Amino acid sequence: MLNLKNSFLIVLVFASSLVSSSANAGLIDLGVDLGVADQYTIGVGQWDFHGTAVDGSLVLGSEAFIHGNIAASNSIGFASGAIVYGDACSNSFIMGAASEVKGNSSACSDVVKTNGNVLDQLSTDILTASNFAKNLSGIDHGAITETTTFDASVQNVINVSSLTLGSSDVLYINGSSSDNLIINISGNALIASGAKILFSDGLTSANVLFNFINESVSSLNFGGAELNGTFLATKGAFNAGDGAILEDVRFYTNYALIGNFQTVKTAVPNIEVPEPSTVLILLVGLFVLLMRSNSRHN
Repeated sequence: MLNLKNSFLIVLVFASSLVSSSANAGLIDLGVDLGVADQYTIGVGQWDFHGTAVDGSLVLGSEAFIHGNIAASNSIGFASGAIVYGDACSNSFIMGAASEVKGNSSACSDVVKTNGNVLDQLSTDILTASNFAKNLSGIDHGAITETTTFDASVQNVINVSSLTLGSSDVLYINGSSSDNLIINISGNALIASGAKILFSDGLTSANVLFNFINESVSSLNFGGAELNGTFLATKGAFNAGDGAILEDVRFYTNYALIGNFQTVKTAVPNIEVPEPSTVLILLVGLFVLLMRSNSRHN
């Protein structure tokens, strides 16, 4: 028979598991592991072209302000006034006038090729995550060409042929921090200035993935649009125009990204953790039951 001390320890472990299990929601719940890419706001890897690593370049336009870490397997170019407020990892840096990396800038282990391998860890992890998401079973939707609403609490994987949003179009994605949605895009995406991709309360870029799966190079083009979400491509040319509102985004591609945007941020997930009072009530109740059980056995 367990003694009171051991019983109470079990209660504590149980209560801790309630908190930790609610704090781990995200794309990993669907099996999509971004690997080392997950620590970056922007990550650009390379793809294998007949045994040769191709591209892997990131170019930040004039006065691009990136609030987070960035990485590129080949090179990172900074136009005049571009600022990264976190770390920058690459094998080559081209710095423009008044450009700056507030954190460390170095050839991190993520982007260094080891043992003669064609692809570095960043490139490999982007490819693995994209392929895994691509192979998940989903609902076919066709092309998105107008204002559309998806519910992440109902659907986890949606397959679309292309994503085209006009200046007044909005892609609404509803759900909570415990919901996840993957949108596999077999074609390209064109998002006009004024268009929006909006999430309901609780959803963040950690929950919603736009995965470009074309075997040839996919393109993501947007201007002064408002975007949210994680954008991932096995081989993707991402081109961002001026004036975009990017309060919660992450960009990962194994090809190239040119960003003329201004401010780029990644939101901290709004984790649904039980209120302290709820956990306390649970602990007290279980402890009382254990006390009663223990007194009867004595």
